[in-house]
Amino acid sequence: MGKKNIIRIVEGFLILAFSFLSWASLAGALNGGPDWVQKSIWSLAAFLFLGISVGLVYLIENQRILFFGLPALIVLPALVFLKNDLLSGAVLTAVLFFLALAAWRTHFEKSLRIELAPCLILKRGLGSFITALALTITLFFYWAPYAQSLGNDIRIPRPLFDSIARPAIEMSLALSLPRGTNPKSLSPEFTKQQTAILDNLYLSANEQLSVAGKTFKKWIPLGVSVSLFFSFKVIGTFLSWLMIVLAWLIFKILLWGGIIKIEKVAVEKEIVVV
Repeated sequence: MGKKNIIRIVEGFLILAFSFLSWASLAGALNGGPDWVQKSIWSLAAFLFLGISVGLVYLIENQRILFFGLPALIVLPALVFLKNDLLSGAVLTAVLFFLALAAWRTHFEKSLRIELAPCLILKRGLGSFITALALTITLFFYWAPYAQSLGNDIRIPRPLFDSIARPAIEMSLALSLPRGTNPKSLSPEFTKQQTAILDNLYLSANEQLSVAGKTFKKWIPLGVSVSLFFSFKVIGTFLSWLMIVLAWLIFKILLWGGIIKIEKVAVEKEIVVV
């Protein structure tokens, strides 16, 4: 077995392991429990190492395995934790598309240049890779118990209601009292009545919201999940730069250590071989 095949096996194992760890940690964090913060941190770290491993493949690999093998290694472990339904199939199809697009953009960028530009190649590939990750994370969140429960109990938070309704009632009271009367001088019974009015208004507002929410409650988890997608895209932009820097450093170390090398081919374009 040649050195190149050995490195391919190591790359594939690392990507498969980090992918499984990423989805397992994410599923554990989204399913609740006292250790969800720790699992979220593990998931974020696993995504970082997954991105670094994928970035190294983008730099080293030139064969079709980049297009077919890499997306499968990333997506297959996610199937263990996701529901087998039409929505999951549609989203994962889009994920495979973006992973294939990342591989194509990487391969195309390498074919354009005589001199290898690792950072630019990684930037081209990891952009679509982050989009694929964001889509998969959104799907995980959509099927999480918390997201699915969002439509079951639509309620206005009491502090938010009080911060809006209480000043309005106090302003209305000040306008209705005789001029020069201090609202604080009113009897305690009046204060109790004001509190009772706020309670009744709060219950009435939530009842109306609950009735109106029955028509669109099934869309609430989807709406929140879409918001999460754009949020992770922003976070992923910063995470991708860390992936680029670390993948570039490891790539340079592998070159300096003689594990991989750069050779000239007949068309005088540099490709990475091992």
